[in-house]
Amino acid sequence: MDPDSTNYPQYRAPVQHGEALICPAFHEAGHLISNNQRLQQNQGLFETLRVEARSHLIASALAHTKEYRDVEIGDAPRSKPIVMSGHQPTLFHPGVWFKNFALSKLGKQEKATPINLVIDNDVAVGSTIRVPVSDPSSGKAKYETVDFDIRGGGIPYEQSELSDLARFESFATRATACIRPLVETPCVNPLWMHARAASQRSQNTGTILAEARHSLETHCNLETLEVPLSQICESETFFAFALMIMEELPRFHQCYNESVEDYRVAHRIRSSSHPVPNLQNKDDWLEAPFWIYGTANPNRRAAWIRKTGHRLVISDGGSEERSISVTEASKSGDVLGAIVDHQFKIRPRALTTTMYARIILSDLFLHGIGGGKYDQLSDQIMRRFFQIQPPAFTVISATATLPNINQPNPDPDITELQRSIRDTVYQPENFAEETNLPETLVKQKQVLLRQIPEKGHRKQWHRELESINDQLASHLAAKRVMLRDELDLRQTRNQSARILRNREHAYCLFDLNYLNQTFESMLL
Repeated sequence: MDPDSTNYPQYRAPVQHGEALICPAFHEAGHLISNNQRLQQNQGLFETLRVEARSHLIASALAHTKEYRDVEIGDAPRSKPIVMSGHQPTLFHPGVWFKNFALSKLGKQEKATPINLVIDNDVAVGSTIRVPVSDPSSGKAKYETVDFDIRGGGIPYEQSELSDLARFESFATRATACIRPLVETPCVNPLWMHARAASQRSQNTGTILAEARHSLETHCNLETLEVPLSQICESETFFAFALMIMEELPRFHQCYNESVEDYRVAHRIRSSSHPVPNLQNKDDWLEAPFWIYGTANPNRRAAWIRKTGHRLVISDGGSEERSISVTEASKSGDVLGAIVDHQFKIRPRALTTTMYARIILSDLFLHGIGGGKYDQLSDQIMRRFFQIQPPAFTVISATATLPNINQPNPDPDITELQRSIRDTVYQPENFAEETNLPETLVKQKQVLLRQIPEKGHRKQWHRELESINDQLASHLAAKRVMLRDELDLRQTRNQSARILRNREHAYCLFDLNYLNQTFESMLL
């Protein structure tokens, strides 16, 4: 495939508060769903798998959601289209949370079942947020770090357990103290009320954060179902899908790596690790697009597979190794499921996750900007390996900034100030009209600049020029100090403006009504 012939749309995050990216536009969603369903009907390879997978998905999502909040999805969800999104269970920024608002609206608009996948197989990023703090007297802003647990992440959310209950209990109080007076009523307080309730049911950090956020969404009348990806990955249908890839891993390797190389060429990427590393091989082992981890060893390890006759040996590249028989009579997902337990969990990597979600589970998937860029690569892999036309997806993001409280505009004059400071050293004569510089020295420099010697004869000329510049610059010491003080002040204001206007503050630092109204205006 010629990479230059592949169309990779460029997705850009909105810049201004209240701006949204919805691509394709929301009014096209019904058309996308219908087209995707027609594509699915022509793909007999997945027909049975889809029916079983969606039945399991809806049952799991209903059961999971009912554990902590009322469900108001309506009757007969199994007969409706499924619209889906997903994200890690973190205290993400409002632009990410906007997807959940869009998912709920789309479910109502298209009479579809909206389901959010909690991506708990990704590595936890830590237990802290950065809170912007502004000094009312100086207007100077900085970040304070507030944590809700002592652990720093590093293992999948599915394996992350709450370890410091006192720190967890006091998080909302400490975060609120920091964000005031910028935000008088941050939604971290009602969020943490739900988080404390969730911690009575589970000690898993990802579960607590996801359930708390999903419960908070009831205050905004959002109607969606949620389910952790880990639950979906325990189903026979997921194992059957994974087995499709594992059985033909050599061909998948080729399709995957060729697609990655084409993507790099099209985007002029030189790094071998971006957007994802190539799948590797070692002797007769092939790297598979899955992770392996478990309770005893929660760190994610790449899955490696070796095929010997009718047996697949699946390894984490270390001490954990399982094998299955893949004869024609035993290709169902339960064969793979039989070797999975708490010590040997098989989970999809990012591209494999969205392939399964888009091909098998949903009729339309809502991505953020990062996911949308990655899935341009997934499309190429699906075309090559499954030999299908991939279903379309939608990319959604938004920008919501803190209310405009003491937020100076970024200063455009900093570059000019930096140039002026340099001129006090190298072009001091530029200040002759505003500063009492020795006129004789100024004239001597002008004469030198009119009489530049030829190359090879400028040594003495340079010495004279530097001497005059040094003498003139010495008369501008006070001016230079004044300019540097002004530069420091403007840089501080600029930095404060960048902090306060940052679109990536945690959503829990915002007033809930403020965000809800902002999102509603974007979805009109």
